[in-house]
Amino acid sequence: MEDLIHAYQEAGGASATDESTVMLSAGLKVATVEGDPMLEKLTMRADWERAEAILASRLVSRTGMGFDVHAFAGEGPIMLGGIPVPHLRGLSGHSDADVALHAITDALLGAAGLGDIGEHFPPSDPQWKGASSDLFLKHAATLIRDQGGLIDHVDVTIVAEEPKIGPHRSAIRARIAEILQMAIEQVSVKATTTEGLGFTGRREGMAAQAVASIRLGFIR
Repeated sequence: MEDLIHAYQEAGGASATDESTVMLSAGLKVATVEGDPMLEKLTMRADWERAEAILASRLVSRTGMGFDVHAFAGEGPIMLGGIPVPHLRGLSGHSDADVALHAITDALLGAAGLGDIGEHFPPSDPQWKGASSDLFLKHAATLIRDQGGLIDHVDVTIVAEEPKIGPHRSAIRARIAEILQMAIEQVSVKATTTEGLGFTGRREGMAAQAVASIRLGFIR
């Protein structure tokens, strides 16, 4: 300890990255011993990338599915994937009736074993009347990340005869990625019809199905 104090006095307050640098600058010898890689300093970008890779390797993959349906009612536009989409009719629901975000929210909650959207945001609670569904999706993502989890990918299929999803697909994909704080490459948005069959085929409403892949800590 005396040698280290002396070394700092000799350094005269000069900047140094660590005590070893100070000792060497004062002409003193420094011995090295083999250490534990888990105790390495996190200084450079590569250090953080290595640490993140180590933590990720200790997580296990989980998959969740979500499904949601809303009937057409009232006037448009409709909220879909977090953006307003022009349509003559709106969608009926306690919140903003965004079938895409509701399905993804349930997929994430399911992957994490955290119940469903109705448990976290019960339709009987008036505070969620007309609420923006991005709040629900952000909540699910936060619950996963608070457990040290990672969201790898989300894939949603919108089922509807109308409106046409193609012109809005890119904007929906970008908005979902923004809400989840993910790269757009981690988000997939598809659309299909039921060839005139069922309630969507009769143009009575819309549906969405989603799959989410996440990683969480080992189950013990």
